[in-house]
Amino acid sequence: MTGDDWAAVAAIAQAATVLVAGWALIYARGQVQEARETRERVAQPNVVVYVDLHQVRRYMDLVIKNFGQTTAYNVRLTLPPLQVVPYTSHLAGGEVTSLYVPDNIAVLAPGQEWRTLWDSAVRRENYKGTLQNQFVGHVDFDDKMIADKPSFRNPISLDIKMFWSTMWVERSQNKAVESALSDIADTLRGYKDDDEGIWIYTAGADDERSRRERQRQARDADNERFLRDIGAVIDTTEGPEEE
Repeated sequence: MTGDDWAAVAAIAQAATVLVAGWALIYARGQVQEARETRERVAQPNVVVYVDLHQVRRYMDLVIKNFGQTTAYNVRLTLPPLQVVPYTSHLAGGEVTSLYVPDNIAVLAPGQEWRTLWDSAVRRENYKGTLQNQFVGHVDFDDKMIADKPSFRNPISLDIKMFWSTMWVERSQNKAVESALSDIADTLRGYKDDDEGIWIYTAGADDERSRRERQRQARDADNERFLRDIGAVIDTTEGPEEE
């Protein structure tokens, strides 16, 4: 190869090096940007709206919860009316056909939730085909009380029938049985004390009565000796009185 050929090869190698270095720089910048965005997403509030089981069986709750690591401010829901089985409310002064949802929730701390009873699964079965079960919308929220950037937004997809036909174990407590077991435990603890509880004797009843009588007499004799020692009992030596 001539000198010109070697110069051409060197120029090509140098260009390839520059291209590889440029690609590596672009890739590194992309990784840094992605890591920054990931940190920001983790540090921001994350408000989710969902359906949950109520503590009373066959009832459903609507929940608005902040799963993020920072506080959410100005939480706003955009949803169609959430239909409920119609009922009369003396507080509202008439028939209620939709669930009350606040227009704005000022603050939701990390892990804090707003929860309300939505409806009864059993009652909704009587209105099958007339009540809407699925609702779609979105929730907006900020990471500051006075926002200085666009609000965060999460989609909402609710299906009040999501727990229909599910199975679960329900634990109940019987207070009467619990109280009776507590009484039995107290009685068993008392069996450790002398002269209480259940005692089993291998001797006959007459022998046991004799043993207890001897014990009683021995205790009486000990008590009498003690009283004499302290002067509480004094023997009299006076003779019979003369007429």
